[in-house]
Amino acid sequence: MTQILSEVYLDYSDILIRPKMGVNLNSRRDVNLARTFKFKHGQVRTGLGIFNANMATVGNFDVARKLLGRGMFATIHKHYTVDEIGNFIKSASDENILLDNLFITIGLRNIDAEIQKLSDLAAKYGWVKSRNICIEAPNFYIPNALDILHRVRNKFPDAVIMVGNIASADICLKLLDWADIIKCGIGSGSACLTRKQTGCGTPMVSLILECADVAHSVGGHICADGGIVDAGDICKALCLNSDFVMIGGMFAGTDATAGNIIEKHYETNEIVDGKRVIQTKYFKRYYGMSSKYANNKFAGGMSDYKTSEGRELLIPYVGSLDKVLQDITGGIASCCTYIGATSVKHLSKCATIIRVHNQLNRVFEKYSV
Repeated sequence: MTQILSEVYLDYSDILIRPKMGVNLNSRRDVNLARTFKFKHGQVRTGLGIFNANMATVGNFDVARKLLGRGMFATIHKHYTVDEIGNFIKSASDENILLDNLFITIGLRNIDAEIQKLSDLAAKYGWVKSRNICIEAPNFYIPNALDILHRVRNKFPDAVIMVGNIASADICLKLLDWADIIKCGIGSGSACLTRKQTGCGTPMVSLILECADVAHSVGGHICADGGIVDAGDICKALCLNSDFVMIGGMFAGTDATAGNIIEKHYETNEIVDGKRVIQTKYFKRYYGMSSKYANNKFAGGMSDYKTSEGRELLIPYVGSLDKVLQDITGGIASCCTYIGATSVKHLSKCATIIRVHNQLNRVFEKYSV
């Protein structure tokens, strides 16, 4: 019999973090943005728990290089070859960029080839087997996904393994017998159409609370993946006890993402010398990995048993990724000062979350310059 849960499930736009008096914290400069993570299977990593999404446009080497250089975490997408990844590892090492927080993504389609790719990386380029692996699937409820997780753990027993995605806490314990981090979030990404096409998903605030409670009870970690619109949402996810936050759309319009800058010309209503003024705007292409565009590019077309669950978008070009990352770190540090958290690790301990009906004053938003 179909069950309807009557409790209210909340998203980022439904809450705010209530400011309050803190102790011994007078400036954003005093906030410790780094955190030491101790994982179930013995590894330790240190950094600010911000990831780029393992998507083709934002899960590229340039974005990874920027995040790692700022002491964050990074993923690279699953479509890179062994030599491409190996050359990146070599060049990043030559630039003195630490690779401890780099996650290599593999998929489910041909797991023998994916495991071989990791083994070849270790043999040919010195990739350390005790580093980090992300096993990517839009739906980690399928039995085959769990079997693949077992195989990867047995092959790489000392690695930090991140898996996902899920949208309920009931599967957390089963996954955390083998994984270290679970990616939580289905259908909430800006380039995702899963909720429209399947009706499936869970609002992120409620999902984070449920999954963090279960994961932390057994020494596991979670990564909130999807639904981030701005730096404030990242702060909310961390305050809700998410260990990591994964970002796609916020990075999509920057200079570091894959693809060329696309130039478009628009005719305006302004007349000069009897001619309409032409306005030029710039964009970057961004697409979901279950979109028709991605399937055509990486899988030889859309299979007849599938529907497109992703969008292809032109995101306004915003320039430097460094500026976006500064906005993120500045926003997190400022959040800490508002609630008296001396470090990112203490955000969830210091936060009081309030439910709201309106979080922003948008009266002059259309006049922004």
